[in-house]
Amino acid sequence: MPELSLCMPSHRNLENSRRSIESAVAYCEARDAVLIVSDNSGDAQKQAVLKDLSPRLVLVDSGNASAIENMERALDAVRTTFVMPMGDDDEIRFDASLPAFDLASLGYDYIGVTPVSVPFTTRHGDMPAKGFALDSNDPGERMSAYMAKAQGNNSLYYSMYRRDVFVSLVHAFTQHHPTKGSYCDWALSQALVSYGKMAHDPGTTFRYNMDKWDSAGKIAEMYQALYTGVGLPVGSEKFENLLMYLDVFILSTRPGTPLPQDQRQKLALSINSRLLGPFIKQVANNPDNFDGTVRHLSSMVLDEQDSFGQFQIALLMVDKVQPGLKDRYVEFLKAVMTPG
Repeated sequence: MPELSLCMPSHRNLENSRRSIESAVAYCEARDAVLIVSDNSGDAQKQAVLKDLSPRLVLVDSGNASAIENMERALDAVRTTFVMPMGDDDEIRFDASLPAFDLASLGYDYIGVTPVSVPFTTRHGDMPAKGFALDSNDPGERMSAYMAKAQGNNSLYYSMYRRDVFVSLVHAFTQHHPTKGSYCDWALSQALVSYGKMAHDPGTTFRYNMDKWDSAGKIAEMYQALYTGVGLPVGSEKFENLLMYLDVFILSTRPGTPLPQDQRQKLALSINSRLLGPFIKQVANNPDNFDGTVRHLSSMVLDEQDSFGQFQIALLMVDKVQPGLKDRYVEFLKAVMTPG
């Protein structure tokens, strides 16, 4: 029985998604995996071709579903123990000289497996490959190691994860997060690696398409659009560290993760030091970029010793990103902190 499903929400037409889909089919046939394509493209030709392309391919017709709904429907179709997200402009390859990673034997202190990640653009070709395990027993150290080794590129979000862990996180985000913005990808990655160790599979290479980020002009435009595109005001990117901190704190310390309560409490302290601390330093070093309320609340964080007390002060600051955002974060917190 297959242990892995590649999970691909797809909005591109057949011409623009075919290369990605065919690479995934070839991988699944070689590595005894399943490809799930949840399609909301409206391309009848695409549906006709995919229907009979391979017995390894499960096609979900999502009609006119939104991007988030399409992703959820793809995940809902997963029946294997492990799942790997994949975009319909990415590619996945295997090294036939290396054996398939034995997912069935992975210890339960591991929540996933990283591939070799190769970001690429049409203009510049392949960028340097990266691939690493995260095997520290300490959740905070795993998060710190991921950020250091990723070096500003979050393409290793596209890894193999235990289905129950990954689906639980994604549903918590898509159903309850205040903005559901794609800028949250770093927070999702950090939450995942906090939950458990990550092994490494050198025989799987994931090629991550970065065409949207292939020039300085595109990067500047896309960076701001990550925030304004989900209804946040222009200039919200200066609160990037604060928003990431709130998301990671909530998603990493919620009940229902693989971490026991004592580790979640210890992790809260680590998250405050590693993620809230840099924002407090940013405010102190650039006081003219922030109003008096944010400066005052930042100083209060330094005087507060309790980790949840610091989190509550940070919640007050998020209303300076957008009025009412604090209340939306409180609802997010309540929703994911309630077991069951």
